[in-house]
Amino acid sequence: MSLHNKKINFNNNMIYDRIYYEDGVKNGVSGYENYHWMPTRSIPEAIEIKNRFNFSSCVDFGCAKGFLVHALRLLNCNAYGEDISEYALQNCHPSVANYVSLPNNKKYELLICKDVLEHVSVEDLPNMLNIINKKADKFFFVIPLGDDDKFRIREYEMDITHVTKKDEQWWIEMFNKHNFKLEEFSYSFGSVKEKWYKNYPYGNGFFILTKKS
Repeated sequence: MSLHNKKINFNNNMIYDRIYYEDGVKNGVSGYENYHWMPTRSIPEAIEIKNRFNFSSCVDFGCAKGFLVHALRLLNCNAYGEDISEYALQNCHPSVANYVSLPNNKKYELLICKDVLEHVSVEDLPNMLNIINKKADKFFFVIPLGDDDKFRIREYEMDITHVTKKDEQWWIEMFNKHNFKLEEFSYSFGSVKEKWYKNYPYGNGFFILTKKS
């Protein structure tokens, strides 16, 4: 069964529409305004990922408009994207129209999950993690961190679909419970979300994981 047929609560996934991506700030639903391709951001992130991981195929799980997929493919990576937002997929970067889709059963060597899991409720995370675990052998999770159910980076509070705001130890324990082995954790990852690190050095968590044997 494909992921989009499962009953997983992404805090009302119907909200991931044009307003969310193009007028989110004005409408008080997200931090997005005119969400578009920014090569100065996506290409350095793609270079960092390519240099840090050895993989024959990868998926950006929660790819939105596929900008990271496009950047990885510019670097000759066998990259794909999956997302639940039909609006984002229909308005993806033209070069990746054949490489992005709704979530499916395809498997990859590396799964990138950047700024996604905070959209999933605590109750639904176990099911989501079980699905993710079956899709790849290696995992790179990027997650905004929080304390007392508030993000350390206050700007993340702008997105009304951000529902899970936990600290690094909570996430590590959650991954351990659901068949992930933590290989490395850090608060920075080169150019990936670099702008936040300067002012909020503990605001984001970068988790490199593999499956437990």
